[in-house]
Amino acid sequence: MTELFSEPEQLKRIAEPLSNRSDIYSLGMTLYVLANDKKFPDQRDVLPEIEEISVELNAILRKACSYYPGNRYQSAAELRKELLKLMITKYC
Repeated sequence: MTELFSEPEQLKRIAEPLSNRSDIYSLGMTLYVLANDKKFPDQRDVLPEIEEISVELNAILRKACSYYPGNRYQSAAELRKELLKLMITKYC
């Protein structure tokens, strides 16, 4: 089950060193699964959109779970900032 949360570079599917962006992927996948009624995506290179959530949250999850580390958020703080901004604009 843990492998389902593992980033492509950890699984040696791409030749990239592990970094904090690896953790961003795992966190993003955790959030994706929770938002998707605890279902993992069938494909991992581009996450399918979750119909039940907003376009903005789908975009955040896709960026966090980008197949290539350079396309992900560069830090947890950056991901947090985007989530807080979405929460404030949508729900406050």
